[in-house]
Amino acid sequence: MARTKGALGKNKAFLLNRLQDMYGKDFDPIMKAAEQCHTLDQLAMEDPTVANQRDSIASWLKIAEYIAPKLKAVEHSTGDSGGLVISVNRKRYDGSANDVAE
Repeated sequence: MARTKGALGKNKAFLLNRLQDMYGKDFDPIMKAAEQCHTLDQLAMEDPTVANQRDSIASWLKIAEYIAPKLKAVEHSTGDSGGLVISVNRKRYDGSANDVAE
């Protein structure tokens, strides 16, 4: 019999129950990780070394995996021998010229 969508597997449910026994029924590992991200972010603001900045960014990216969907690459083809031409027009909103090479 298949699990319902979002249901934890036996091992995950066991681990979550053990963690909640140890740290309280309100314990949520994702929320705890977010708290630690915030702490790392504050440390990076107080002491903006490369290592602190890198750790802060890495921790927030890890949390973002639980919030934002992952984006996949998309390939477009037309099937004709001429290929597909895509034109990109960029509009800058910072007041600088559009033709600045980056």
